[in-house]
Parts: sequence; structure tokens; C-alpha cells
Amino acid sequence: MPYGRPKPPHNLEAHADTIRHFAWACGDDNPLYNDPSYGDSARWGGMIAPPLYLLTMGEDEVGPLPADVRARSKGALAGVHLFNSGTEIQFYRPIRPGDRIAETVRLVDLQEKESRFGGGKSVISYNEHTYQNRETREVYASRVSWYVHTERESSRKANREGVIQPPSYDTEQLEEITAQVLAERPRGADPRWWEDVALGDVVGPLHKGPLTLSDVVCFHVGLGTGGDYGWGPLRLAAKRRQEMPGFYTRNAYGAWDVVQRVHWDEEWARSIGAQRPYDYGQTRQMWLAHLLTDWMGDDGWLAKLRLELRRFNYIGDLSTVRGTVVEKPQPGVVRIALSIVNQDEVETTTGEATVLLPTREQPQPELPVSPAVPESVARAQRERGRPADGKRP
Repeated sequence: MPYGRPKPPHNLEAHADTIRHFAWACGDDNPLYNDPSYGDSARWGGMIAPPLYLLTMGEDEVGPLPADVRARSKGALAGVHLFNSGTEIQFYRPIRPGDRIAETVRLVDLQEKESRFGGGKSVISYNEHTYQNRETREVYASRVSWYVHTERESSRKANREGVIQPPSYDTEQLEEITAQVLAERPRGADPRWWEDVALGDVVGPLHKGPLTLSDVVCFHVGLGTGGDYGWGPLRLAAKRRQEMPGFYTRNAYGAWDVVQRVHWDEEWARSIGAQRPYDYGQTRQMWLAHLLTDWMGDDGWLAKLRLELRRFNYIGDLSTVRGTVVEKPQPGVVRIALSIVNQDEVETTTGEATVLLPTREQPQPELPVSPAVPESVARAQRERGRPADGKRP
């Protein structure tokens, strides 16, 4: 079932500044995404955006839910918390300054199961996003993300994680972490030839953290407040609460605040069964993409990224992001197993990626074939007067 976004995306049009801000939000200093003139001499002929920049874009192609559906579902998720559990994205074309992206979202599956985290019942929802160039209608990317819905009160009472002691770092440890971070750098214009890559090669690592609340703030500077939520400060918050009252609860001062503050409000995070505030699923998506784009160089292409979120990544945690080359199925194609572990060597994230690399016979790998849109997406677009073939009525 296609459904619309309640608010406009963070970025209606790609711009050199917002691309740079997005890269900055996850600590990515690759000049391909930060210097508007750097890409002029690369295969792209200009600036392109980091792969996950698409999360900041996507103008609604569906519109609001039908009135009967909205009436039947009103209040259905009150008191139900949502956790991003995994994502799979396929990338077909780069986003460039000036691009406008249309997005159609479909609920494609629901699974009811016993909740590992919260106890009792949980529901996993699978949502498919199709991103198209708003003018040409060409598909730039497709994404399926799945979310676990659990009751906040039962999660708090279950406390499945027990007590996890927060980390503490001495001066020597911080100096070592800083040295490791400063040694990281993007490969840049030096091609990583497919022929030179061997099975078992290590990708990275990147070191992210120790995670701070400032990192969460910077994440929001680049990504916005979360596309489906569309909250804002002050008067905007008051208006949004009228539209979506279930997304707000009273904080420690008795004032209304978003339930999304589990990412920065320790008391509220504990109320849903977490140990302390934690990162976003999109944060780790961005970190894995950063690892891969640093490794593959300017001429490579991230074709597919899949990840599963296994544990919370809490404020204070140090994440080590790494990969291993596991397959070279055909010339120019590399498959990489991905992992993120915290300072206790607990794996918080697993994943895999497909990267297209230059070969000496084909120095610029061809981009994947852009697929046709799903029929239900095309139908929803036709109903809005936006045919999938790009011909306007």
C-alpha cells in the first residue's frame, strides 16, 4: 500500500552546501562531497552527494492516506515505540546539485512476533522507498527498511539488557583513538583496481566515537529532524503537536517534547528500556557508506548496502566500522561483509555491500541499470498526475 509523507523533505533540491553539511554530519571529509570544484576532474565531472544523502530528500508522490483508512487507524500506534532494525538500499545514479527527488513509499509487509526486547507482542513493518529524479522520472535508488514496533511500558518493565556499565576512557586511550582517527583518509583519485583486490582483504577500519550528544546534534544538522516526523522547534512544535499528538509526551519539566528524544534525553531513554540515549539506524548506515566510499576511491560505485541493527549504540560507545572482501563474482564486482563492534567487542551491526570497482580494461565501471518503478508506485503517481515516464499531463 503506497502512503505519503506528512511533511516536505529536509532538502527539496540538492545543493553544494547541504551536500557538504550532510557529509560533515557523519565526519566524512571526502573532497568529492565537500569541495564543489574537486569533482570537475573526476569521472563525475562535478560534485556528487554521499550515497545516503537521499535520506534528506524525497518529495511526496502519493498524498495523504484515504480518509477511511486514517479513521480506522487513528490511535492504533499510541504508546508504541519504533526501532529501526535494518535496511537494504540499491543505488543506481548519483545525486548532483540541482537535482530534485520524488519519493514513493509503500508498506510491503507486516510480521507479528514475540518481542525480544520488550516482551509480549511486537510487529515488524517493511517499507519500500522508490527515489526518482523529479524531472526525468529515472529511478536513482530503492530502499527497504524494517522497523520493530513494541510497547514502551512493556519494554521498560522487561529491561532485557539488564545493567550495562557506561564506558570510561583515560587520557592514553583517547590519544590512541585520536591517532587512529587522524590516520583515516579517503582513497580519492588513486584508483582501487579490481585486479589488485584479494579475498580476505580488510576494508577500513573507521573509528566512530566515543559517541557524544554533540554528534547526535550534528547528525540532525545534516539529516534534518526525520522525514516521516517533520517536527521542529517552538511554534512549529506547537503546530505539529496538533497534527500528531501521540508523538509528544511531557518531559521532566512538564513541557511537551518529542518521543524521539530517546536519542538525547537519558531519563526518557530509560523509560523505554534502554540504558541511556543511543544513535539512529541512519547513523550507522552513513558510517558504513563512509567506510566503503573511503575505500573504493573516486571511480568506484556503491551499488548495494544492507545492514541489520543488532544492539543499541549508546552515547559513550566507541564504534569500530570494518569490512572484509568475501567474493569477487565477476570483473569489477566485489562483495564485502560488514561489521560494527563497540569498545567491548560486542557486534552492534552486521551487513554486506556490493561495490563496483574500476578494472584495467574498464577504468570507469558502468552504473547499474535503473529499474522500472513497481506498478503500485506507477499507479499512485498516475493518480497524482505524475506519470512514471516523465511526460507531464
